[in-house]
Amino acid sequence: MKKRTLGIVLALSAVISTVSASGLTASAAEALPDKVDLRDYNGINYVTPPKLQNPFGTCWAFGAAGAAESSYLFANSLGVAAGEQNNNINFSEKQIVWFLYHGITADDVVKGKVRSSQVGEGYDLEGADKEYINACYNFGGSGANTFNFFASGFGPVDESVAVNGDYPYTYNGINKFRSDTDSGYSADDNWSIPVNARYRSNSTANAALRSCNLLPSPSTRDAQDNYVFSEENLNVLKSELAHGRAITIGAAFEDYLRRDTWSMYNCKNLMANHEVTIVGYDDSYPKENFTRYFKSGKEVKGTTPPADGAFIVKNWQGSLTEEDKATAKPNNYGGEIYDNPNAGKWGINDSGYFYLSYYDHSIETPASFEFDSSDSVKYTNPNYDQYNLLMTSFYDSAAYDTETKMANIFDAEEDEYLYRIAYYTNEPDATADYKIYKNIKDGNPESGMLLEQGSINHKFGGYHNIDLKGEYFLKENETYSVVLTVHYTNNGEKVYKDTVPFATNMFDGEHRTEVKGIVNAGESYLYSDGKWNDVADVKEDIIERVYENSKNATGLMQKMMEMNPDGKDGVSIDNYPIKALLAPAPAHGNQTITGDVNGDGSVTIDDATKIQKFLAKSESLTPAQQKAADTNGDGMVSVNDVTCIQKYLAGHNSGTGKTGKAV
Repeated sequence: MKKRTLGIVLALSAVISTVSASGLTASAAEALPDKVDLRDYNGINYVTPPKLQNPFGTCWAFGAAGAAESSYLFANSLGVAAGEQNNNINFSEKQIVWFLYHGITADDVVKGKVRSSQVGEGYDLEGADKEYINACYNFGGSGANTFNFFASGFGPVDESVAVNGDYPYTYNGINKFRSDTDSGYSADDNWSIPVNARYRSNSTANAALRSCNLLPSPSTRDAQDNYVFSEENLNVLKSELAHGRAITIGAAFEDYLRRDTWSMYNCKNLMANHEVTIVGYDDSYPKENFTRYFKSGKEVKGTTPPADGAFIVKNWQGSLTEEDKATAKPNNYGGEIYDNPNAGKWGINDSGYFYLSYYDHSIETPASFEFDSSDSVKYTNPNYDQYNLLMTSFYDSAAYDTETKMANIFDAEEDEYLYRIAYYTNEPDATADYKIYKNIKDGNPESGMLLEQGSINHKFGGYHNIDLKGEYFLKENETYSVVLTVHYTNNGEKVYKDTVPFATNMFDGEHRTEVKGIVNAGESYLYSDGKWNDVADVKEDIIERVYENSKNATGLMQKMMEMNPDGKDGVSIDNYPIKALLAPAPAHGNQTITGDVNGDGSVTIDDATKIQKFLAKSESLTPAQQKAADTNGDGMVSVNDVTCIQKYLAGHNSGTGKTGKAV
């Protein structure tokens, strides 16, 4: 096995990366509109009102929730007239922070969601909670922290969801104590949520999640750590917005914010310290609005961007309506408190919005979310087979010249149908080749029957949910595997990657939390040097690799690594980020799977043989079997249907065939 390079890939470190996602074609970039505003997208508002994040440092969860809200509203055509408040969805930031930082307990175990083998995985805040029950709300993070959380089926959750007659996901403490300094709630209240399956697994929109995208930043760095603007990356962000997907980003606040114009341009290499949501852009926004001046009236050198153009950004210091203004009351510090806990006097015309220059040096970790429309979701409460429940945005990778594969082996927890897989890639423009096997033998992920294979190129890194060509019946306790080969091209050569999630213990100066990744034998496998290795057997070697790589971390990644007080002993890795989504047999119903003529739950060569015998009049088929045999959908059973199955089993469908789909 020849390793090409070793390198950590971390969502938080995107700002220091010189690698960008594959950009738009010249014609696609030119076709982008000069302005997009999701608050007024062809007269429709797809943006929820700005909220108030006080009293905690939870901007990263607000940024992610805000981006997910707009993308979900757009995908489901849940806009309202421009100028009206859109309250059609309200994803819970409290639920994200609490459960992301509280690991899996025995009370979280429930069939189809969390396996007992993963109890203890994640962050252990027992000590921190005893010191201060709300400690986790100030640990910080990035929007990319939510990727595995959402992909695992835990979020997002609407604040309107009730449990035991209460509403635990609203952004307040148990007693709803109000702050005496602003409009939000008090940090002196108890903001905890019970840690068990009933509260953790209540996702509103996870079944509609299509992808969590790591986007490239227009603020890049060269080999000497000098700022370099990337128009290609800017166009990628503009394209996401033009397609109705809001973007969460990190940026440096707020030394370079001009409050008279509410415009910000960081002209120095500052580290991001705040997360916000981009909801639009304007190519013609004047660069002069960013220029800063001394009290003497003299212009501060370098504070004017090189050109016009700005993002339209939603912040988390609240906003004011006329109704809010009517309820204003003075606090003891010369400020105002309003009846609405999300009210705040901030931004353009007290709207909660500001402009951020395209050329800001501090823009980090752009991320977006893509959802399907809810009415197109076939299974609204799927089962999840997964071993990676370490909620992290840290991923370590090694690149190889020879073929390298990752695999997870699962056993069905009940009679169910496999219909979707999910996995994480950390390289832009990577190709993922997948294979699905069942009836695995002797710990070899590629043993047993091949159910399906495919190959997909991903423009962005992040989590990808892939609908399989077929839906495959698995009996309770039947083993199956998902085998993933991730590769990309570097200077004309194919390079293979593995992807290992990891996290570290943290000490923020006041509170300590420990993290634990659980990798059991028989779960994840690495193929290298022509053989399969159980990751549990090489776990310590991988931890050593991760720790050595972390010594070369820079920027925000370095800051995060410095919070680890325990060196290598404080580093934990997790299983490969490969998941399977399944429909329980009762939820699947009595559907016919096209091509499954013999009714065994999968499409095999035996089904093609039955059609051939039917055509030769040596065997009869029931009406239901004939329906399943019509693989090309032309209303009859013919030799073309046999060909369709043969092509499907070879790894590709015919043009009109729909083999393997439930009908």
